[in-house]
Amino acid sequence: MEESGYSKKAIQFYINSVNVGLLENPSITTTFLGPCGDLIKLYLTINADEKIEDAKFHYLGCPGSATSASALTTLLKGKTINQAKTITEQDILKELDGLPKSKLDCATLSIRTLRKAIAEYEKQKGRSEL
Repeated sequence: MEESGYSKKAIQFYINSVNVGLLENPSITTTFLGPCGDLIKLYLTINADEKIEDAKFHYLGCPGSATSASALTTLLKGKTINQAKTITEQDILKELDGLPKSKLDCATLSIRTLRKAIAEYEKQKGRSEL
């Protein structure tokens, strides 16, 4: 993976399957299929104060998708929904110490999955995302 341009940190996220798995009774579960064919299923547990207590995911796709989703879920834990709305592709890339140029769209896939999850959560709570 290193020869392909993955950082050591990204490789460790992938090898250790950081935050890959299922959450029992998540507050929201959403699935997003990217234009590349990769899929992320995101699980979030959100408390009454709208703080994300836990975040996990499953994926079908490449190591770039897996490492991006691992970084995203790491960034989400402990954040409020409003703070989560501000997370960007650049935040994911920074958390991973970068990705190969050909895999930059994987960070976008993670962000789109997050945006969909937040929109579904807002709808569930009777609010519409602005």
